[in-house]
Amino acid sequence: MKLYAQHGAQAGEKVEEGIRRSLIDGVIYSPRDISAENLRNKLRNFREQFPSSERLFDSQFYAAFFGEDSDARLGYLLEDYDAYFQPRRRRQLERESQVREDLRAALRFQQELPLTALIAPNILVPRSFNSIEALIAKNFIRFTMREYAILKDPRPVFATLAVSRDAIRDKNELTEFLNEITVLDEPPQGFYVLIAARNADARTDIYNADVIAGWMLINHTLKLNGFEVINGYSDIVTPFLGVAGGAGGSLGWWSNLRAFSMDRFTPIAGGGRLPVQRYLSIALLNRITYFELDAIRRLIPSILNELSTDALYDPKVGFEPQRNVEVLQSWEAVRALNSRLIENEQPNSLAASRQLLAEAQAHYEEIPFALDSKSNAEHLVPLLEGFDLFEKLAEL
Repeated sequence: MKLYAQHGAQAGEKVEEGIRRSLIDGVIYSPRDISAENLRNKLRNFREQFPSSERLFDSQFYAAFFGEDSDARLGYLLEDYDAYFQPRRRRQLERESQVREDLRAALRFQQELPLTALIAPNILVPRSFNSIEALIAKNFIRFTMREYAILKDPRPVFATLAVSRDAIRDKNELTEFLNEITVLDEPPQGFYVLIAARNADARTDIYNADVIAGWMLINHTLKLNGFEVINGYSDIVTPFLGVAGGAGGSLGWWSNLRAFSMDRFTPIAGGGRLPVQRYLSIALLNRITYFELDAIRRLIPSILNELSTDALYDPKVGFEPQRNVEVLQSWEAVRALNSRLIENEQPNSLAASRQLLAEAQAHYEEIPFALDSKSNAEHLVPLLEGFDLFEKLAEL
């Protein structure tokens, strides 16, 4: 399974270093966080330095509904990407002609960039598949290949499927929607799938049995119907989506680059402080703070992954890493999980996933002190229940 950097603010040289170390296969750029000029320069440099790396661009058209809000955090979108990004209202997109016009503009913009594949725009389905927004989203998917064919571009095209965690919890509506988009007369080559939480820190939004099962079912169904699926903002769920049939996953260096949320574009009240650096432990299937790592590894040495990026967490300084290298450790851990869990036979992969969860639960039970709220084991049971529900829904 391929692993991508989910690009965002304060990228620095993180992506280049990740590719240089063979921790990631490519990058999905965020226009909100990079000027058009810098984007073009970055893409040209990537093509020259890392010709085999994959270079993708998420147009972030789903933020267009915030375009008329002067307090929205749209970054460079309005000022640098107006070739395709314009404020939109729902009633405008109820017209098929407007959908096709916006598709055409976003694809033509990407055609001029040295990308390895194109990602068509779409809006978010916020609450239900039985909604006007779902109909609009379906039209974006339905017309993707028709507009793309006009370009006569040899690169593959991915349609965006952006859905809220609330929408995918209704399994009947989800199944009906998947049935409709998998029998299109002119289907895209693949899908770029985003599952939206209410905010990037809403841990229980994603670690919910219904959400995990629905996300896995999307990957499974699309794969069975011949589509390649790249999952955005998939973080630690990435290997389980690979087990279901996904071809790629992605994560970045901030919490809002590890969980997708429209909250990223809305006005923010007050300031914040930098998060505590963390370590993604395969044994716990979770990130723990660097000082928790220092305490736990004395009791449970296997909490360390024994991978190359462990060297970035120096015990001489209490395992506190530099902020610009923390994501390298996450990428290597997720990549190792992909290799460990994703096998040719899906039943074997599911069995390996369950075994990993059982081992993680056992390790947590060995820890004799309370952990930070984001470090605890509350995500393990929803994951396991999600696997069970996925198998039932997919009739495995």
